[in-house]
Amino acid sequence: MRRGWVLALASLTIVLVVVDLTAVTVALPNIRGELKASLPEVQWVVDAYALTLAAVLLPAGVLADRYGRRRLLAVGVSIFTLASLACALAPNAVLLDIARGVQGLGASALYGTTTPLIGAVYPEGPERGKALGIFSAVSGLAMTLGPVVGGTLTAAFGWRAIFLINLPIGAFVLVALRQRVPESRGQGHLDPLGIVLVSAALFAIIPALIHDLPWLLAGGLVLLTVFVLAELRARNPMVDFGLFRNPVFAIGSATTLLMLAALLGAFTYLTLYVQGPLHASPVEAGVRFLAFSVAAVIGPVAVGKVLHRWPMGVLIAAGPALIAVALVVMAIPAADRWTPIMIGLFVGGLGLGAGNVVANQVGLTAPMDRVGMATGMVNTFKQLGTAVGVAVLAAPYGSGVSRMLLVAAALALLGALLPVALVRRRVSRGTGLGAGSPDRTRTEQ
Repeated sequence: MRRGWVLALASLTIVLVVVDLTAVTVALPNIRGELKASLPEVQWVVDAYALTLAAVLLPAGVLADRYGRRRLLAVGVSIFTLASLACALAPNAVLLDIARGVQGLGASALYGTTTPLIGAVYPEGPERGKALGIFSAVSGLAMTLGPVVGGTLTAAFGWRAIFLINLPIGAFVLVALRQRVPESRGQGHLDPLGIVLVSAALFAIIPALIHDLPWLLAGGLVLLTVFVLAELRARNPMVDFGLFRNPVFAIGSATTLLMLAALLGAFTYLTLYVQGPLHASPVEAGVRFLAFSVAAVIGPVAVGKVLHRWPMGVLIAAGPALIAVALVVMAIPAADRWTPIMIGLFVGGLGLGAGNVVANQVGLTAPMDRVGMATGMVNTFKQLGTAVGVAVLAAPYGSGVSRMLLVAAALALLGALLPVALVRRRVSRGTGLGAGSPDRTRTEQ
């Protein structure tokens, strides 16, 4: 029963994170009109949340290991809920942007603790695989429902309802966490300077890649280099880069970055293409993209059932391999241009869903006393992957959508080929950083 509550609450909190990332996009015209905001101010309603979420994922995982995953999740839900109230009450765009940044800070704690909590209560085996499959399927469904929920609430009650609905959900999660979820913690070293350096670096690198700002990218890379050098020389580092000595973690993280770069980077430009040359309305594009959303729910459930049986190398390769096929299919010229696109959307959704389950499992191959940090690193690679994809695929898209899709397919294929070494070594799912290491995680009532 306790496991069921952990899975249910983890799924509910990830719904909060994902829905609030996507739901607000459909309300931006209403927000701009009511608050008389400028275009940059409205853009920051989305960017302040997304950037803060991405930049603080790694520190959130480290803090969860040190102080307790349930405790940090409770803190994150509290911040997220109070920030949601501030968003709903914001009298102008500037205060709304600030509140959205704080909301993203809380969301990073939600995102960074859910997978470690699942890993703490579900032991290695079929049950964990099924749990991760359900969790990833719910995340995919939330991504689909976000714009629908946002549009419905905005039309019926106004844009502020998007944030007000978080209040009762947040209150319920806080009460249930206290009563139903056991505490689990590991070992994490708190390094305030390291937190500042890595967060500032990611806060610079991600928008620099997306918006092609070389000076900002250079500054972010300098900060990231200083952070890595400081961690390597530290007696008690915040981040254990020794995790990358394990081939499952290293190859799984790199593949995750390439997979997200290929698919979500391509989708950024594919959306422009279908609403441009293909003359699809936003509603028509949304309906057709449901094929992707449905597949993104099916994929995790299917992979979750075999997660404990198939070799890890095969599992890591499956998601990007499907995505590579999907992107090649969408690049095929056809009289009815929608036919290859629809097929590719469905296959790509299966690949992304499968890849997300495996990415969560990659984080859980670390010893449980460091699993918050490990999953935080994997989730950071996800965010970086999307930004890299948007940056790398901009030039090919200028030469045509088919060329862009083929370049994206090459990225995905590279991600599928990296795990070949794991297949040859027959590294199974149970082989990871934790193999042969004592499990120092403490679970408490």
